[in-house]
Amino acid sequence: MRRATADFGPMLQRPAGLLFDYGGTLVQEAGWDARAGVEALLAHAVNAPTDADLERVLARAERISKEIAARRDQFGIEVPWPSLTRLIHDFSGTRFSAPLADLEIVFWDASVRTLPMPGVRDALEELQRLGIPMGVVSNTAFRSEIIRHELAKHGLAAHVSLIVASSEYGVRKPSALLFELAAARIGVSPADVWFVGDRLDMDVAGARAAGMTAVWLSSGDIERGAADHVVRTWAELVSIVRSTRPEAPSGSSQ
Repeated sequence: MRRATADFGPMLQRPAGLLFDYGGTLVQEAGWDARAGVEALLAHAVNAPTDADLERVLARAERISKEIAARRDQFGIEVPWPSLTRLIHDFSGTRFSAPLADLEIVFWDASVRTLPMPGVRDALEELQRLGIPMGVVSNTAFRSEIIRHELAKHGLAAHVSLIVASSEYGVRKPSALLFELAAARIGVSPADVWFVGDRLDMDVAGARAAGMTAVWLSSGDIERGAADHVVRTWAELVSIVRSTRPEAPSGSSQ
């Protein structure tokens, strides 16, 4: 039986792959400005909106966000950003001068601001030196290219070989389907993967459902037995991985 503490012990097998959650694990949200995002998007509108149009768009966007968010979590289904955006702007007849796929990053950069989690950059550099393939599994309406773009701002993107975004597969964590897919794409059996995330309901539950070792990055009170292992900091995770046996697991793919 695995221990739900950071004391892994010296005989634990080193993971053949590491997968991480995005928000709350690699980065933390430092700001969200929906108005700025909508204004940046409408700057590319063919039919220029009035101030009244902007307020109507913002009201509709808020309504759609609330309704979709509730159903998204209830059914575990992801709605991509272009679909959400069309649901908002097609209603008012707004047309854009560029495809929404090209404007996604415009909206993102105007509305989203993140900061790297403390110690994450040094941790990923050290884990990469250990030769462990790494990837990200994120619940997001945005494409994986957008998530990589944001990670690159903090010097983190070069350390992960893949990003699995729920928007590109239609399902959300905690579905084991996303976790299994990410393991397959890095060429490692799920049983040999450690998944690190900050949420018990999405990250730990999904990793366990896929047969992975679930590592809970918790900054609060630790609930024993909630995850296979618990760490409080990125430095603690690195220390534990370094203490494990480096032999390649027999079940890993080459």
